[in-house]
Amino acid sequence: MQVSRDASNQLAIDPNATERLSSLARSNPKEAIRQVASQFEAILLNQMMASMRSNGFDGEEDSSELGTYRGMLDQQMVNAMVQGGGTGLAEMLARQIEGVARIDKTATPAASSGMLPLPALPAAAAKAIRQYAEAAGTATAAPAPVAIPSERQAFVSTLLPHAGQAAERLGVAPELLVGHAALESGWGSRSIRHPDGRESYNLFGIKAGGAWRGESVATLTTEYVDGKPRKQVESFRSYPSLQAAFDDYAKLLEGSSRYQRALNQGDNAQGFAVALQQGGYATDPAYARKLAGVAQSLLAR
Repeated sequence: MQVSRDASNQLAIDPNATERLSSLARSNPKEAIRQVASQFEAILLNQMMASMRSNGFDGEEDSSELGTYRGMLDQQMVNAMVQGGGTGLAEMLARQIEGVARIDKTATPAASSGMLPLPALPAAAAKAIRQYAEAAGTATAAPAPVAIPSERQAFVSTLLPHAGQAAERLGVAPELLVGHAALESGWGSRSIRHPDGRESYNLFGIKAGGAWRGESVATLTTEYVDGKPRKQVESFRSYPSLQAAFDDYAKLLEGSSRYQRALNQGDNAQGFAVALQQGGYATDPAYARKLAGVAQSLLAR
């Protein structure tokens, strides 16, 4: 199987692709612009496909595996569409960039040569370009990933600032959320990581069900069946940051009727823990006792 060297099939945020594009820009600026424009068109088409998939269909049963295969199929369809000529957006965008950058220094200006002016980019596309550029700038300026410490005091000090907003939404003390994260992650010693070593920041053991549209990671976990522990592989949600993990946790508890009794418990660690277990948060029969014990130890600090 041959691998194309055309960088238009790779995201520019890939360091290797970025280096190749930089080199191409020096040797063949127009071709580099064409490939970047093609990338942008592919990104928009991917977003359109993802948006269509997220709506789903009535009566359709989803699974994380089905979502993975659909994502692969969508990517293949987008690649085929872009390589087959695309929608015309890439060509229009490339012409716009060339006109602004004035790459061809010897070309006669359109006004004096009788050439028709370049067509204006559609408003929707222009807005998408601005949003993409802003997102790229934010990603570039983002701080380095925060490591989850396994030493207990460092674990608490790192997580407490992120727990405040979520705790306020849930009506509980932030120590209860940090205690829950400590129980699920073994004080950071059992953090769920991707095969390449990236941190998933899944502090609360939240699984990636069929409705989850974000990134996920599979790992071995312990489930209790008829009161007996059993090891099995499950798919868990993955987040870009600690704050995203706390935000999703708060959203889960707020939006589920199963956990409504856990809300507005203040610093009542026992009430919070029992409500979560009764709601089916975990299969461990001793879960409430364990959670309450960890949370109370943090409240007593």
